[in-house]
Amino acid sequence: MRRLLFSTLLSCAVLLPLPAFSTGPAHRRLPALSPQQRALLNSGERVLHFYNQPRQIALLPDTVYGAAITASLHELAPRIGVEALYLLPMPAGLPQQDGFALRLYNVLRSVSTMEGIEYYSASRERMRVFYRESYIVADPGSRDRAPDPLVDIVPASDRQFAFQHDSSFGRNTYALDYRFESGQMGLTMINLTRMSYGILPLVGDRNLEIHLVVIPTDDGLLFYGNCGVRVIGLFGMQDRVQASFTNRIDAIYRWFDEQVRIEFGL
Repeated sequence: MRRLLFSTLLSCAVLLPLPAFSTGPAHRRLPALSPQQRALLNSGERVLHFYNQPRQIALLPDTVYGAAITASLHELAPRIGVEALYLLPMPAGLPQQDGFALRLYNVLRSVSTMEGIEYYSASRERMRVFYRESYIVADPGSRDRAPDPLVDIVPASDRQFAFQHDSSFGRNTYALDYRFESGQMGLTMINLTRMSYGILPLVGDRNLEIHLVVIPTDDGLLFYGNCGVRVIGLFGMQDRVQASFTNRIDAIYRWFDEQVRIEFGL
C-alpha cells in the first residue's frame, strides 16, 4: 500500500492549470525551529536533523504532501533517517511571473544535469563527484539513456524511472514520482535495486525513500529533503552511512540550487 500513496493517479493524464502563486512569508510554512535554526536558514545554511523513527521527524514544513510523506515513512520504518531544510532566496515577484511554475518543474525533471555534481567528503577532506551518471530510462530494466522528460504543461502527477551511478552506492535504478498541487512541487525517489556500500549489501530494493518538497514563498524557495532508509545491516558503520545519506540530500539541493540559478539567471 505504501507504494500506492504517490502513484494512484499516475495512470491518469491529469493536467492542472497553473495559478499565480499566493506565497506568503516563509515563516508561515516553517515547523517549530529554534532561534539558532532560523538564523541558520536565513543565512543560507541548511538546518539538519537525524532520526531513527518516523515520529521523530521535526523539520517537515506546512505542505500539502505532509500526511503522505509521514505515512509512507511510517510504513517503511527506516532505521536511519535524515531531513534537511533550505531556503533559496529569489527576487521579489519572480514566483508570480507567467511560466515560473513550468520552468521550475522542468528543473526537477532535468535528471541528466545531476551528472558531475559534487559533495564535500569529510573523510577525504576534499570535494568528490557524487553522481557519475544520471539519466532517464524507459523502464526499470533498461540502461539505455532517454532524454530528460521536459513538459509543456505541468501534470498533477507523473512517474519516471532513472538510472544513477553514485560514488557511495554504485549503480542503481529509481522510480521518480512527481507531483504538483497548490503551487507546491513534490518528488519522491524510491530505489528499485539493492544498494551496496563497497562489497557490503546495505539497502534492499524499495527500502530507500527520498522525499523532496519545493514551496515558493515571499522570501524564496523553501526546499525540504528527507531520506529514510531501512538498512540490511550497519556493520559498525552507522556514522559513515549516516554521513553518506546526508551527502545525498546536500548534493541534490546543490544541484537544484545551481540549476535554478541557471534557469532564472540569478
